[in-house]
Amino acid sequence: MELRSRRLATRLLLVAALGFLSCALFVVVRFGLTGRFAQGYLLWNLFLAAVPVLIAWCAVEFGIRRRMAGASKAMGLASLAAWLIFYPNAPYVFTDFIHVVRRAGLGAVAAPWLSEYDLLWFDIVMNAAFAFVGHYLGLVSMYLMHGAMRRLFGRVAGWATMLPAILLSGFGIHLGRFSRFNSWDLMLHPIQALSVMWRALADPAARLFSLAFSLFIALTYIIFYLTKRGELGELDA
Repeated sequence: MELRSRRLATRLLLVAALGFLSCALFVVVRFGLTGRFAQGYLLWNLFLAAVPVLIAWCAVEFGIRRRMAGASKAMGLASLAAWLIFYPNAPYVFTDFIHVVRRAGLGAVAAPWLSEYDLLWFDIVMNAAFAFVGHYLGLVSMYLMHGAMRRLFGRVAGWATMLPAILLSGFGIHLGRFSRFNSWDLMLHPIQALSVMWRALADPAARLFSLAFSLFIALTYIIFYLTKRGELGELDA
C-alpha cells in the first residue's frame, strides 16, 4: 500500500509540474511577442490551484493509516476544512478570462507580422490552457479528498462531504473575483469575511454566479469521477 501511495504521489507531482511548465511556456512566448510581462497573476493563480492537491494528498495519507483511527479521522477532518478553503483557487482560474475580455494591461503587439486580433486568439488559448490545468488539478484534489473521506467515514459520508463542498466552492469563486477575498483572508479576517459573505448572499447576481460555477464543477467532477475511478484504485480499497 505504501509503495502504491508513493507512486500516486509521484504521478501527481509530475502532472502538476508538467502542467505548470507547459503553461509557463505560453507566458514566455507571449513576452517574446509583446516585450511585456503581464501574466504574473496567471502563474500565481495556477500555483494556488496546486495547493488543494497537496492538502488532499495529506488527507489520503491519514486515511491509509486507519490503524490510528481516532487521530486519522481528526486529521482527515482538519484536512477537509483546509481543502475547502483553498479548493476554489483551482476553478477560479477560469475567471481570469475577464482580462482577455477587457483587454486591459495586456500590452501591445511587438512583432510586425502579428495583429492585435491574432494576439487576442493567442491570449484566449493561453488562458484556456491555464484554466484547464488549474481546474484539472482541482478535480484531482476533489477525487483524492472524496476517496479519503470515503475511506475514513464510509461511502455515504464521502458523497455527503463533496456536495456541500461543490456548492461552497462556487460561492468562494465569487468572493475571490468580486469581493477580492482570498483563502488566507478567510483565516486571518474571519469577522470581515463573514460580513462580506452575508452581503454577497443577499445579492441575486452573486447567487446566480455561484450556482453557475457550482453546476459546472459538479458536472465536470462527475465526468472525472466516472472516467478516473479505477485508475487511482487505492482510493477504492
